[in-house]
Amino acid sequence: MSDVLVLGAFVSFAAFLTIRHYRNYAAVAGWSCMVLNLITDTPAYFSDDNILYPAMALLSLPFLAVTVERLVRDDPVILQLSRTAAAATLIYVPFILVPSLRDTLISTVVSQVFFLITALGHQPQLLAWDIIYENGFVNQIIVGCTGLMAIAILLGVLIGVENHSRRQVLGAIIVVVPTLWVLNLLRVSVLFIAVSERWFASFPDPRLYATGGADFFWAHNIFAEAIAVGTLFAMVWGLCRIIPDLAVFSRELADVYRKSLRKLITTLRNSLWQ
Repeated sequence: MSDVLVLGAFVSFAAFLTIRHYRNYAAVAGWSCMVLNLITDTPAYFSDDNILYPAMALLSLPFLAVTVERLVRDDPVILQLSRTAAAATLIYVPFILVPSLRDTLISTVVSQVFFLITALGHQPQLLAWDIIYENGFVNQIIVGCTGLMAIAILLGVLIGVENHSRRQVLGAIIVVVPTLWVLNLLRVSVLFIAVSERWFASFPDPRLYATGGADFFWAHNIFAEAIAVGTLFAMVWGLCRIIPDLAVFSRELADVYRKSLRKLITTLRNSLWQ
């Protein structure tokens, strides 16, 4: 089901970018596929004790309601946001659906992470082309470990901005891609070392039905996720400094959702009291 929804988002956003007529409805379809995919994946995230993505799935419902309502009204700010999402989707999805692209990306990350862990004084082993092992910890590298999603999102942000010079875009790409790539390699390497060396062995285990130690939970689901989100926001702030129009768009976008969510909450509250 997930691949069907991912492909649906890809086709819908491609139509949004290329077809003038009914492009708003194509964007609605693209956003809907993305949100539905996130929601259907929630049980898997819960089984992995992941907190971030279930929270995003919950927040995605009012976000989708506002987005659809503003797209139907041809809101220029939400259309620009949709261009950002469309560009990010067209960059990201081929690496999900095309095995040769996916495996090449993962293999590249595995080799560089393995080198970095070794350079930091450890002796990892490769149990398979995508599996690194040390001290009883087995870590399989997947697409989510490659930093591709963050890179696609920020490149989508750049493409979505209309009023910018080529110099601004080139400068932003030079900042975004290598920086995120290196930071992700460090994140994956330090995460591996933290779990294999049991840095968080003394931390309490908040999981209800845990069968193993909480090291991976704290290292990956708490600290690594928080650092990744913080880094993404920091990079967006940096891009706003390079491209002033992006800062203007960010403020307009926040204003649209703030006002629309307030209106939605008021409407729901009034309907419940009637």
